[in-house]
Amino acid sequence: MGRRYGLRGPWVLRGVDLDLPPHTLVRVEGVNGTGKSTLLRLLAGVDAPTEGRITGRPRTAYVPERFPAALPFTAFGYLVHMGRTHGLPSAEAAARALEWLERFGAAGHARTPMAELSKGTSQKVAVAQALLARPELLVLDEAWTGLDTGARGELDRAVAERVAEGATVVFVDHDPRRLAGSAGLAYRLEGLTLTPAGSAAADPGPGVRIEATGVASATVPGGLPGTPVVERDPGNPRLLRLTTTAAYSDSVLHTLLTVRPPWHITGVFVLPDPVPAVAATGLLPEPAAGAGTRAEAARAAVPTPERTGVPVPADPSSSAPSRAPVPAAPSSSAPSRAPAPVPSLAAAPAQVSPPGGAPERAPRPAVRLVAAPTRYHVALLARSQRWLAPVLLYAAVLGVGLRPGQPVLDSLGYAAAALVPVAAWLARLCVTQEPPAARTVTASAAGPSRAHVASLLAALGSALALGVAGTGITLLISEPSSTGHTVDVPLPPAALAGLLATACCALLGTAVGALCSRPVLRRRGWSLLVTLLGVLLALVGRGSPAREAVTGLVSGSATGAVRVPLLPLGVALAVAVTVAALTSRIASLRE
Repeated sequence: MGRRYGLRGPWVLRGVDLDLPPHTLVRVEGVNGTGKSTLLRLLAGVDAPTEGRITGRPRTAYVPERFPAALPFTAFGYLVHMGRTHGLPSAEAAARALEWLERFGAAGHARTPMAELSKGTSQKVAVAQALLARPELLVLDEAWTGLDTGARGELDRAVAERVAEGATVVFVDHDPRRLAGSAGLAYRLEGLTLTPAGSAAADPGPGVRIEATGVASATVPGGLPGTPVVERDPGNPRLLRLTTTAAYSDSVLHTLLTVRPPWHITGVFVLPDPVPAVAATGLLPEPAAGAGTRAEAARAAVPTPERTGVPVPADPSSSAPSRAPVPAAPSSSAPSRAPAPVPSLAAAPAQVSPPGGAPERAPRPAVRLVAAPTRYHVALLARSQRWLAPVLLYAAVLGVGLRPGQPVLDSLGYAAAALVPVAAWLARLCVTQEPPAARTVTASAAGPSRAHVASLLAALGSALALGVAGTGITLLISEPSSTGHTVDVPLPPAALAGLLATACCALLGTAVGALCSRPVLRRRGWSLLVTLLGVLLALVGRGSPAREAVTGLVSGSATGAVRVPLLPLGVALAVAVTVAALTSRIASLRE
């Protein structure tokens, strides 16, 4: 694929051919200005390539280089909204939000408004929103920047957990020591494309032996991090011994505890001797003729207690607890953090299935895919108080143009027409109210198209709520009669006609606002001018569904006949759906 900005702009990336398997940590290197952030935005689904395509993207989360604190939520409230956007139920999103704030040492700021957070705490919130949904693709654009030492170590551990559970993690960081020696794949951006890059070696730490027991049906997960030496005891087939290094011990423990069925960790030992250069993924292969049993072959390569002097724990099959130099991990299916250094990682072969972690979430209905980001945009609009100006405008127009005792159909037409500029204004507010970095996070979680549609739905819903309130007030103060007060007008049909005309004007006004703001028009001056022209055409242009609906009410007022604007409503709905589809497609191409 390739990417450039503008029809004739210079290419930022071109000829990039990349395959990212699961269970892999990928480092991207390059000097400033080579397109690293552009590549990560493409991988996260925030932008679309100019040429070529990206396929097979799984559930994704993204941490941008700079995250804003200027959002009208508390840290906890924002994380709950993002958890819902990622597809979590509200209760689960709240629980995970608190968990990740605690892990990053920011639990004390859970109820603090984000505008009052420091840069470092705001970055912790940015990282937490990406991790709480356990994404299958995690994209980190200098996510460690601004974090304190403890939070950086916690993020390293979180990356280890994601890869151990089978996810793909792609990251950029200016510190060459960041996860050094851990990346299964490393690339350098130069000359508009990617070239393989070597990864600096890291000290793997001392050898670690892990002993575990499992049920009869338990199998050794494939693709264990660090490819540890694996041994089964023929005398006790439920006993499993794995020998690895401290750099991979946390990841191996996490995998054993989260696979289904899980393994029971009975002992963790630090070995004084180096780990031998013998590795096996899963069970050891069958020995060659004359080599003896598999256990004997393993013992020939793995340090034994007799040679190392490390005490052997009690028989795992017995009920007595074992004593080990390092406390044994608890028996549970939850991730366990062993007291080891910050883990490093090794990539497993692409064909190895990821170990069992959190159960796969069932696909959500299409309505729920948009409901969560729509709820987020409604909350963002309400808390930012940007709704105040269009609401005051609508109230002022109604206050000037409506008088008690006026004919009801005339008044309903006036109230509906006043909603067109208000709906256009609300649409502009909703699609531009997020700071750019926060918008990229939402676009990665929900997809740029769905995020844009959600902002338009929030605007339309707000306009409809305002229009219904205006229609209700109009019905209360108006006279149910014709223009000359000679014919009585039945209120139920008049109310129905007024509500449908209001819906028609709200739909058309939202469509005008969507066409006159980002991503179609980005310059504020041109956008405002075109919005005014669009509103004027919607109100007076021949063939406009809003004009037809309002004219039907006004002309019906002269004779007392109620004309329900079904056809104008259908046309307005078709126009709004077409505009939403068009602008959401543009948003996915040029976010």
